[in-house]
Amino acid sequence: MQFTVSAGNGTITNVNLSDANFKNLGNFIGTATTKKVLFSIKEMEGLGAEARKNLIENAKKAGVELKGARILSNIIIDKLETKDRVTISISADVIEFIK
Repeated sequence: MQFTVSAGNGTITNVNLSDANFKNLGNFIGTATTKKVLFSIKEMEGLGAEARKNLIENAKKAGVELKGARILSNIIIDKLETKDRVTISISADVIEFIK
């Protein structure tokens, strides 16, 4: 079994925390699992993209949509790999800038 954790931001944005111009709307998780098989991924969505889509759907079910001045932040990507399966989990906070 192999377990991988990845953390980081693709884009760096500086925020002055003393301005209190944002609020955290919650932390949400999305996961996707597939069997390990040989197949072509041409015209198919990747497992990470599927997990991200699931995260956004879970946030929406909780009444939090990514619109306007809302972003995903503090993104953590976990990969759990066994002999015959791969699972990707993505966790992120939804931040809304209010000023």
